[in-house]
Amino acid sequence: MEHSHTQAAGSVEQVKLTSEALDRINAAVEVITEMNLQIASAAEEQSAVSEEVSQTVMAIRDVTKELADHSEHSARISADLNKLANEQQQLMTGFKA
Repeated sequence: MEHSHTQAAGSVEQVKLTSEALDRINAAVEVITEMNLQIASAAEEQSAVSEEVSQTVMAIRDVTKELADHSEHSARISADLNKLANEQQQLMTGFKA
């Protein structure tokens, strides 16, 4: 009888230890779940920022191309004006002579 009582007390102690271990496991799982939520949130935010950076880079590329096109146009106009100035100079030289 006493042996059964000792075994029962040992079983109760093992159940208590098991319950405490399960509580610690549950707490660890809650921490991991919270970390996963934070990681998911950070990843989502990082994705949004990456998309915004990509759109900004594309806008800069478009503006740069437009500026290059305008520069080429300005260079053509400058060359045309230079040609006209040379022609005008030649005409002026003809009047002086």
